[in-house]
Amino acid sequence: MDQQQWQEFLTGEGAIWEGDRAHFPETQADLHLIDLSPLGAISISGPDSQKFLQGQLTCDLVTLPDNHSTPGAHCNPKGRMISAFSALKLSDSEFVFRLPGDLATIAREALAKYAVFFKTELKDIGEAGTGEKHRWLGLQGKGAAGRAAELLGLEQLNPGEVRAFDSSGASALAQCLNDNQIALLVPAAHAKNLWQQLGKSAEAASYDRWQQLQIEAGMPQLHAATSELFIPQMTNLHLLGGVSFKKGCYTGQEVVARMQYRGASKRRLYRTRCTAGEIPAPGLEVYADGEQSIGNLVEACRSEDGIELLAVLTIAKVAAGEQLRLADGRVLELQELPYDADADPLA
Repeated sequence: MDQQQWQEFLTGEGAIWEGDRAHFPETQADLHLIDLSPLGAISISGPDSQKFLQGQLTCDLVTLPDNHSTPGAHCNPKGRMISAFSALKLSDSEFVFRLPGDLATIAREALAKYAVFFKTELKDIGEAGTGEKHRWLGLQGKGAAGRAAELLGLEQLNPGEVRAFDSSGASALAQCLNDNQIALLVPAAHAKNLWQQLGKSAEAASYDRWQQLQIEAGMPQLHAATSELFIPQMTNLHLLGGVSFKKGCYTGQEVVARMQYRGASKRRLYRTRCTAGEIPAPGLEVYADGEQSIGNLVEACRSEDGIELLAVLTIAKVAAGEQLRLADGRVLELQELPYDADADPLA
C-alpha cells in the first residue's frame, strides 16, 4: 500500500489531509491512534554498524543496551547537525533511525559518505525510500505504554525501550518514547491491518496531537530546511541524552566539545506559543525588538491554544525581555520546558 492508497484508506476512516498530515475530528478518548506519515525511517545493518555509527554520531551507542533507543545527531566537521533522530538499537549490527521524512535522504546520503570502509548497509525504508517500505503509527494517551503492551501482546514497555512484535505475520517494532507515546514501525503492506486492529481500542487523532507532546517535551526535530543550521547544544540535545562527552571522537566532536567546555553557546532552544493562523515553516527567522533575526524556528503545530513552537533563539535577547515575534508580526509567548535548560550535563 503506497502513500496514495494509504491516504485513500484513512480518508475513508475520516481523515482530512494537509499535505502528508492527517487530521481527524477532535476526540476525548483516553487513547489515540495517530498516523505518523511525516516521519521516515533509515535502517543501518551489518557487522560493522555500531563501530561505524559510533565514530559518526553524537550519542553513545556502545553503552546503549540492545532494544533501547536514544536521541542523537550526525554533524558535519564544523559541528553543525546534518540530521537529528531517535536511534533504535536492536543489536550491535542492526539499528533504525526515526526522523522526519523530508530529512531521511539527506541523512542517509551524508552517512553513506563515511560508510565505504565498513561492513554496513544503509537503507531508507520509509514510504519515500526504496526496498521494503515501512510506515510509523503512534499510540498516545495517559498510560499509553501499558495499554500498548497489552494490545500488542508485549511485556510492560518502559521509556526508552524497543520491542519487536508480530503484526499479521510480519515483524514490527514498538518504541516507547515516554509513558504516553509509543511509535510503531510496521511494513507498509501490513499497516492497514494494524490500524484496524488498534482502532478497536483507540480513536484516531491528528498528527498535531503527536507533535504537541513532543514540543511540550522540548524535543527538537530537524527538517531539510534546518539541516546544518544548528550545533547540538543550540537545540538542547545535550540535555536530552543525545550528546556524549565521554565516548571519544566523532565527526564534529571537537567543535561540540569546545562549545560545551568553554560555555560558548549564545543560543538555545525555547518553547513558545503564538496565536492561531498558518503554521510557520521550520527554519523561518524569529525577531525581537530590532529588525535583525535572533534565531530560527525548529518545529510548530496547532493546538487548542494556538500554535505551539520550538525555536532556537539568542539567549541574551530573551533574557533582556525583548518582545519575540515572527516575520508576520505574531508575538511569541515563552512557555516552560520540562527540564532545566541551564543545566550543565558535565556537572
